Amino acid sequence: MTSILKYLNRALLVLLLAAFAACSDNEGGNESNGNGDDGNTETPADGDTYGYIKDTNGNPVEGVVVSDGYSCTATDAEGRYALTRNADAGFVFYSLPSAYKVSVDKTYKLPRFFARLQAGTARYDFTLEALAAPEKRFDLICIGDPQINEASHAVRFKEEAGREIREYAASAGVPCYGITLGDHVNNKWTLFTNMVVALQPEQTGVPVFATIGNHDHEFPTADEKAARAKYESYFGPVDYSFNRGDVHVVCMDDVIYTSGTEYTNGFTDAQLAWLRADLSFVPKQKMVILCYHIPLRSGTARNMAAVKALLSEYAEAHLMAAHTHYNENFINTDADGGLYEHIHGAPCGVFWHSALNGDGTPNGYAVYDVEGAAITDWRYKSSLHDESFQIRLHRGGDTHSGFTYPYTPKTVIANVWNADPEWRVTLCENGVETKAMTLVTTYTDAWSVGYHVGVLGRGDNYKSPCKHMYVAEPNDVRAALKVVAVDRWGNRYEQSEFTAPDDFTDARSPVY
Repeated sequence: MTSILKYLNRALLVLLLAAFAACSDNEGGNESNGNGDDGNTETPADGDTYGYIKDTNGNPVEGVVVSDGYSCTATDAEGRYALTRNADAGFVFYSLPSAYKVSVDKTYKLPRFFARLQAGTARYDFTLEALAAPEKRFDLICIGDPQINEASHAVRFKEEAGREIREYAASAGVPCYGITLGDHVNNKWTLFTNMVVALQPEQTGVPVFATIGNHDHEFPTADEKAARAKYESYFGPVDYSFNRGDVHVVCMDDVIYTSGTEYTNGFTDAQLAWLRADLSFVPKQKMVILCYHIPLRSGTARNMAAVKALLSEYAEAHLMAAHTHYNENFINTDADGGLYEHIHGAPCGVFWHSALNGDGTPNGYAVYDVEGAAITDWRYKSSLHDESFQIRLHRGGDTHSGFTYPYTPKTVIANVWNADPEWRVTLCENGVETKAMTLVTTYTDAWSVGYHVGVLGRGDNYKSPCKHMYVAEPNDVRAALKVVAVDRWGNRYEQSEFTAPDDFTDARSPVY
């Protein structure tokens, strides 16, 4: 069966490559370029780019926000929009309204909400298909770095995260949408096609929106616009937005290259202006989710304060990032709006060398339950484990391939990879909760480091900080020990099995 699946996947990839080669920039999606489909032409007095947005019955759709990535406008009662395109603009696109379905490209099968701008062409029309009913509840599935470095990694993605997301979406009972958080590939443009295939609804069961990461740019290049052009040819604009239910989702490129492979993070002044324009159409009672690649928590990101100030005006706002290859829940201070930044572990872990991220978090992704203008639950889902698997236990005296924890042998160490300050983590002895465990954020996970460095011989890049390690010494070392973790939503997770020294069974990469 495995060989048959490999053959079918290979055949699909070949066909898709051929389709990509044959498909022009204007094919696919739901736009009609040039004069539109009614045969009329006009010279807009209010800009040099215009068009109409209608539903599948030909009715105009009013109030749809349209942008070229620099300025924003909205359709009028006739469904018409007009804007003056920026000289650097590559696309015209709309912010998908909540009442309409996600349109997918007919070739790439990824969300298509844009048209590539053409010299001498002014008119770009779009057609929207209405939902049968409003979506007040949905799940948002956030996917950190896939970061494939060879074709086999795309196969692993499909067999692990992709398959599980598809199975989850089929049974969720609510609409599900996916979004990647950057680094689809590891500096190899030739692998974009592999990831496009891996992200298609046939593989994931959901429409997957995309965010650009630093490794999605070509290395090295000093021209950032040219660097991201190949990514855009597959995934579309890097700064855009869409709406689901009472939620406005914004995706942005926060990688700012300075020279060659050197980069910092944040948002340019032009990006900030676009974000301000985009949000000007979003009512303050909505929830805003901002997706980007490099975390902002360092405090050095360009225009970070201004962006956080904009988001703080809304009823609820969340920040979604990746990049680190470890899991961290970072809550900003009140001065920074108290915004919650979710820094996601990766489905590739540390570059597909194992089944682990650098902090001991299993390879995986996150699922957010959304109701109205609020996130009502979220969880980290390990790709190769049941959803209940949220804790790994170690003993302070154990050594893992030469690496150990700086604690006494009787210390209980719990790696609770999705914990945040609102979680309650306690130690149980003989079935009785005896004490709260102490959060420690200054050490690495010795078991993960033992495998990546001690067994695989990898370097310091594989020694990630662990921001969710809890420790406690039991009153009775002879007692039956168990760790109980209760998240901010009241979900209860338990673990009583300790990982034995040098037992790396769960760390090893599966073979397909």
